Amino acid sequence: MTFRGGFSLIELMVAMGILAIVAVYLLETFTVNNRTYVAFDQTIEAQQNMRAIADMIERDVRHAGLMLPEASGVCGIDSTSAPDLLYVTDHEAIDPGDDLLSYDGARITGGVTDVAIGTAVFVLDSVILEPPSPTRAAYDTNGDGTPDSDFQKDAGVIIADRQNPDRGVACGQVLAVDAANDRIGVKILSGTLGALVGSADLIAVPAIEYRVDGAILYRNGLAMARGVEDLQVAYLFDLDGDGAIAASEIRGAASGTAYTAKNQSVEDLRQVRVSFVVRTRLEDPQFHAGAVQPTENRAAVAGNDGFRRRVHTSTIMPRNLVNRMETV
Repeated sequence: MTFRGGFSLIELMVAMGILAIVAVYLLETFTVNNRTYVAFDQTIEAQQNMRAIADMIERDVRHAGLMLPEASGVCGIDSTSAPDLLYVTDHEAIDPGDDLLSYDGARITGGVTDVAIGTAVFVLDSVILEPPSPTRAAYDTNGDGTPDSDFQKDAGVIIADRQNPDRGVACGQVLAVDAANDRIGVKILSGTLGALVGSADLIAVPAIEYRVDGAILYRNGLAMARGVEDLQVAYLFDLDGDGAIAASEIRGAASGTAYTAKNQSVEDLRQVRVSFVVRTRLEDPQFHAGAVQPTENRAAVAGNDGFRRRVHTSTIMPRNLVNRMETV
């Protein structure tokens, strides 16, 4: 008698059913693991960007006012519905060398006593802050290979009154540099200075500009990091000179007075609190807590968009301003 091995139809159907169940389970496991990996990878990337951005901004704020009048150290534009703009004096434009005294800044000539929002051309006594012998320019503005200016196109500029620091500061972007004729074209964004008391002595100093546009952080017009959704700045003053910062002396925070550069002396500034929000490159449809994160006085935005976010806040002492003030 001959026996032939094989599977019955029922056995085959049972085996195919078990195989289908295993395949579905394996596919689901792969999908979950892949989604977890992508979310983890993007979150790590956002956190790495956050650390790099924090180090860069903290370094620049700590150097604010290096070898320059403290009245010109910091400026900004406060917004409750968009990212803030931050300006700090450009320490990279300064080569202190063996100098013991600070520089006066570039004086604005022609009898200018105030500035206004909009574009303007300022004639300066020099576009190089360091005095002669030696003259140490930082940037090459005409491409001839020789540095010729401490101001540079697409960077920032801060305007202050050396004689009247209580007028506050104004700030904006440098649109053009004419080093041969000691001229800079600017776009002022922060408004006019405060009331003039006595004679004016307006100076312009090169500044580092931080702005966020289209989820990209720009430093002096150069894209530094993507996925940066917001930048908010609060300014901590000691207005009564008691050595302590009260809640009523903070400008640009979640509660209290908004920050304005006008009529606010930088000499009273003690700390700058910088908050920024980074998000993942791609949204995750399975993530249901992707809400915009409001910081400082930025208004909240309702709704979920699927992006994972991280918020970083640093409170920074601009040492060149505070230490100089305390030793006067």
